Amino acid sequence: MNALELFRTGKDYEEISQILKLPVYEVERRIHFLRSQEKGDTSQQEYRDHLRLKDEHRHAYKCLRVAQLNAIRERVPYVGKEAR
Repeated sequence: MNALELFRTGKDYEEISQILKLPVYEVERRIHFLRSQEKGDTSQQEYRDHLRLKDEHRHAYKCLRVAQLNAIRERVPYVGKEAR
């Protein structure tokens, strides 16, 4: 039996955590996840995709900014120990 089935039999989170040998917060998370799956709720996935797209934009901007700064920077020849 999974956490959601045990929860529907009338057991509380602490009893389920003892049966499954998991911490209480993990039992709560699994029950919430299984309920969302049953409903077909995709809001969490949509939010995660939104964050990924937002981060891709930031990453592209950072790369562009670094490329601009590298183009502006004056190149200095390397002087190693052997050249001294």
